[in-house]
Amino acid sequence: MSRRIAFLDIDGTIIDHAGGIPESTVRAVRSARAAGHFVYLASGRTPSEVERRLVDIGFDGAILGAGAYAWIGTLWDAGGWRVERLMDPAHVARMTAAFREVGADYVLQGREGVWATRRAFARLESALAAEGRLSDATREALLDHVAITEDPPHDGIAKSVFSSDDLGCYAAVTARLGADFSVITGTMPGLGTAGGEVSPAGVTKGSTMRRVLAELGMTERDAIAIGDNNNDLDMLEAAGVGVAMGNATPEARAAADEVTTAVDEDGIATAFARHGLIAP
Repeated sequence: MSRRIAFLDIDGTIIDHAGGIPESTVRAVRSARAAGHFVYLASGRTPSEVERRLVDIGFDGAILGAGAYAWIGTLWDAGGWRVERLMDPAHVARMTAAFREVGADYVLQGREGVWATRRAFARLESALAAEGRLSDATREALLDHVAITEDPPHDGIAKSVFSSDDLGCYAAVTARLGADFSVITGTMPGLGTAGGEVSPAGVTKGSTMRRVLAELGMTERDAIAIGDNNNDLDMLEAAGVGVAMGNATPEARAAADEVTTAVDEDGIATAFARHGLIAP
């Protein structure tokens, strides 16, 4: 058997838009690992945002913070952090100043926590409410790991997301930040160019995926990447097989080699079976 390695996005790929995880996905991940293949998370979420229910599925490692971190080894057991690619604190100060200049709300994400402006937290609550996912328990869980502040730390920050009511916000932020940053848009449903995501220049899921593969003695040809959003593009392009979910953005579909079914239509299990990681 030729060992393969799968890199799976979380939101919209493992977790559906109602917040659930299809049982077929859980079975597929566990069956692929039992057959000797590696299965990694590859998400824009930072470590503090990885829920226990994801860890309990069982993964061989994770790329988190859209490439800022990589854990090699069973989450969060045997293994450890092998990659940490953070923003320079001076760059964080520049970035938050740019957000304030254009009137954008923002969230900063780090390994140990998440910091949101009050308006950004309110936007998050509104988005969850619109999806029917804002319960008292959900709000309490958010408050457990999101600190609401207008004066967040500048140290230990991996990435950020920003949002506003202005469709020109993405262009305005991009123009102010320049070559030290990577700014993408289209990652948050319903916002379009009124929001985006910022990482240090060169820090992506795809670039960190290559580091993980090198450490494991594997190559891009061994990798299957599955995602649905615009922060998955270079990972989908770099892997030997890039698979877009049936619910993926047009950009993710264009970057992928193929399209599987949607997250709530057994998308991961279908892709795993097609490529021999599990039995059909």
